[in-house]
Amino acid sequence: MFQICCKHTNYAVFDGVHILKIIMSSSLKVLHKLGKRVWKTKGDEEEIASEGALCCNNNSSKDDQAIKTLRESLLQDEELAASGKPPYDDHTLLRFLHMRGYDIVKAKESFINHLKWREDFEVDKIAKEFKFEEYEEVKKFYPHGYHGVDRSGKPVYIERMGMVDLDALLQRTTLERLVKHHVYEQEKTARLRFPACSIAAGKRISSTTAILDVKGIGTSSFSKQARYLFLEFQKIDSNYYPDTLNRLFIVNAGSGFRVLWKALKTFLDAFTAAKIQVLGSNFRCKLIEVIDPSNLPSFLGGECLCCDRGGCMLSDKGPWNDAEILQVLQSAAKMNKNEEFYDGIMTVEEAWLSAEGTPDYRSGQFKKEGSGSNVLLSETIKQVQITADEAQNRFRIMEAAVQETEQVLQRFSRQIKDLQMKLAYINTS
Repeated sequence: MFQICCKHTNYAVFDGVHILKIIMSSSLKVLHKLGKRVWKTKGDEEEIASEGALCCNNNSSKDDQAIKTLRESLLQDEELAASGKPPYDDHTLLRFLHMRGYDIVKAKESFINHLKWREDFEVDKIAKEFKFEEYEEVKKFYPHGYHGVDRSGKPVYIERMGMVDLDALLQRTTLERLVKHHVYEQEKTARLRFPACSIAAGKRISSTTAILDVKGIGTSSFSKQARYLFLEFQKIDSNYYPDTLNRLFIVNAGSGFRVLWKALKTFLDAFTAAKIQVLGSNFRCKLIEVIDPSNLPSFLGGECLCCDRGGCMLSDKGPWNDAEILQVLQSAAKMNKNEEFYDGIMTVEEAWLSAEGTPDYRSGQFKKEGSGSNVLLSETIKQVQITADEAQNRFRIMEAAVQETEQVLQRFSRQIKDLQMKLAYINTS
């Protein structure tokens, strides 16, 4: 599962890094124009407006101070400093602060544990090299995957747990490889899906809307191996990818599942549990309030079939497969690689965004949508270069303005000193 990440863009001091952040923020508007807008629907406006109000409320001085304190504490950690890891971005630190109720000591401990887990589990290596050749076979016995976006532009994740055949599944893969595949998908979401959705929506997207179809599940469905997978996935998501769940709808919940749910809830923290809504068989109206029917599979009451891709659970439909957006992200990854506020985890984007280099492509999963012509991609690259040039020009203008302001302040300071000396002379004479 996933948890929610709140936006944080409140800058009080105009130093070089903050100015650069503002430039990059304004450049997002240009990138949005390059992104495909087909992922937004006419019914989005109300949720986007309410979400905008939520974002404004989260841009608080409390967040500013907590992030600053946590970052300073991390920089003082000798082991972390010796590792040479760069400071993470504000959004990542804020997610761990939310997870720990703004307790700096606990947030620091969780964050360092997160870094250690990434190293021990070789997460970056999984993101680069893991090949899940059994992908299509696994989907037959464990239907799950990403499918489109909700009305606010967040990626939609779906699992059909009632159709899981664990015995058949484990004849084609192992529990260990399923866990690696889960981590691989989490990395792909953080590194590719969220950035692509951000461009398509024209705003920061950093959380997921999830649907869990539990038709037919009861207490007998929760075997020892199923418990292991559930607890392992929950541990990874809660501890190492916190605060990235926007909301979770559990649908087709019968009486058997509701008994099981009472036990499962004990493994969830209150913050996550509050985002989960358990629904029976009459769930369609609730889902289409949040997700346009064109982005909802037919088995959930939507209009999509993905016939040309082998079905909705195999399609991985979303802005992250749009050729223009992929090109923009590839260019942006190269531009941002050396920025001070760069979070340090986006080190394999060029491999992700090169179709022939991705594990998805090699397993047959990667499918480009609307690949377009070379002329279109060439025009996209030109527009990205224009955006970069504009950012550089703005930075030079701001730098000149700062220098001019410093000169004015220096002259003003000298004038004040002269007046003070004259006043002192008058008072003594």
